[in-house]
Amino acid sequence: MKCTIIGVTGYTGIELLRLLEAHPSFEIVCLMSDSMAGQSMNELFPFMNKKTYSLLSSFSVEHLTETETDIVFLATPSGVSKQYLEQLQNWSGYVIDLSGDLRLPSESYEAWYDKEPIDAQLQQKATYGLPEWNRQAIKTSRWIANPGCYATAVLLGLAPFVKEKKIDPSQIIIQASSGLTGAGKTLTTQTHHVHSSENVRLYKVNQHQHIPEIEQALLEWTGSSHPITFSTQLLPINRGIMAIMTVQPFLDQSEAEWRSWLTEQYATEPFIRVQHSDPEIKSVVGSNHCDLTVYKDERTGRVTIVSVIDNMQKGAAGQAVQNANVLAGFDEMSGLTQQPIFI
Repeated sequence: MKCTIIGVTGYTGIELLRLLEAHPSFEIVCLMSDSMAGQSMNELFPFMNKKTYSLLSSFSVEHLTETETDIVFLATPSGVSKQYLEQLQNWSGYVIDLSGDLRLPSESYEAWYDKEPIDAQLQQKATYGLPEWNRQAIKTSRWIANPGCYATAVLLGLAPFVKEKKIDPSQIIIQASSGLTGAGKTLTTQTHHVHSSENVRLYKVNQHQHIPEIEQALLEWTGSSHPITFSTQLLPINRGIMAIMTVQPFLDQSEAEWRSWLTEQYATEPFIRVQHSDPEIKSVVGSNHCDLTVYKDERTGRVTIVSVIDNMQKGAAGQAVQNANVLAGFDEMSGLTQQPIFI
């Protein structure tokens, strides 16, 4: 299957290129970047191997047709994807958008992203691409809204508990930490080395744009609206997310029983691993895995769910390839069997 990456020079675009290049069934036929059109990827990024790609091109639907592209990956920022999606609305191929532009209804998007939303009819064309919990809908779709990194980590942890009515959905408190690549390639004061090195910094507390994405899924799963408490912080590492969710269970079960139950819930999912040891970000970096575990506080009765992912892989490019595998009918693990880079 022939694919094109739009926005290939960003962090997520480079990660997509790395994964797709090694995929047995996807062929990269075009790399697009409006800001760097005419330049060579090998010259821009000397660390790349000797494989030679055609020069970066500006976006055009005509070029997608000329290259016989079957699937487009939009690795462009929120607010930027919109302009490409509007031009792709009559294109017949598959589209996977890694930005937030297709994840939320117009009113919610505008409020949380502070950007002009895409047309509501176009947004409604998209299916939310969390394969473990929306696989059948993805299979019959042509446009996929790739989930946000925080939302992926949180929802994979919460989904079994919420869908099986094991916890009170109105009592969810989340603390999530991310590596600096989650903030994107554009340099800011908070991602400057002098500010971020040897520092841990809170940001967007209860204001992060992934909050409505998480609440939207909870609404779909429970049938009622439940706001969450969500605090986020930047870690002085390149990649990885740890989400810690404190919840109030309806059942009084031991920690071992909760872990056994969660293991059963994800028994058939190739990328979800329920661990019996304390989770750490390094155990998933460079892979498409999500590691989960559960703790029981015997004093309060509360349960703590911990989820770790690589924000560049399962939180972005890896999940996009996983979604592409589902769309194309390929083995879902195809091109995604890399071991984590622990050392």
